[in-house]
Parts: sequence; C-alpha cells; structure tokens
Amino acid sequence: MVSKDSLLENVLIDIEEGIRENINTESLVEKYSLSERHLQRLFHVYFNQSITNYIRSRKLAASIDHLLKSDLNVLDIALEYGFDYERSYRRAFKHEFGITPSDLRKLGHNIRVKPPLYLMMRRAYFSDQLLTWFNSSILQS
Repeated sequence: MVSKDSLLENVLIDIEEGIRENINTESLVEKYSLSERHLQRLFHVYFNQSITNYIRSRKLAASIDHLLKSDLNVLDIALEYGFDYERSYRRAFKHEFGITPSDLRKLGHNIRVKPPLYLMMRRAYFSDQLLTWFNSSILQS
C-alpha cells in the first residue's frame, strides 16, 4: 500500500507534468484507483484547498508565459490549458490575478503567482542537496 505522502507527492508531480495535457481530478482518480471524494478529502486535509481549484490555479499560472511571450490569441491559449471557452478562461484568470489576460498582455503587469505545492519529502530532499553542496563547498575552500 502506498503512503499518503507518497500518493500526494505523485499527484502533485502528475499535476505539474500534465498542466497542458488536460490533467483533472477524474484522470488522477482513475490513475490511482481512488474515489473522487477520497482524493478530494485527502488533498484538502494536507493542503487546505480543493484539488480542483489547485489544478485550475496551476493551469492559469502556467498560461501566463504564453500570454506574454507568444502571439497566440487568448482563445487558443485557453484551449491549450484545458479551458473549454475563452470566457471561462478570462473569468478564472481575472478571479485568480485581478486582471484579464488581454490587459496583462497590454500592460505587462507583474503578477503574484502561487508557487506549486510540495510535501515535506521534497523539503528534506532539497535540504539534503543543500547540505551536500554546503559540505562540498567547505571541503573545496
């Protein structure tokens, strides 16, 4: 049996890797053979937010780069990130960032984006890497 930490770590990785591949709760439930309710509750307990809102937030954050660096129209970007309609993308974008995608393009404002979630396992991994780097730096000097 997979631990809850390991399961959620894999879910977070799948979300990040599947942002442009229409990742959603249903595909995660199917992949991990869980009930939708169980995954939603587990995610909420660990991260204090719904998995659906988190996936939407990550898709919106990832779409910013395309808005600023490509000539694609807003509809094409919306479709690329799994939104069925330009209107739903615009509404979600404005709710998330307080500005419409078109206004962001025109004005080029800086936007505060929530970073991806991670578990303590990753923190421990990065701490170990940092410690290894620190120790090797000391030995070289």
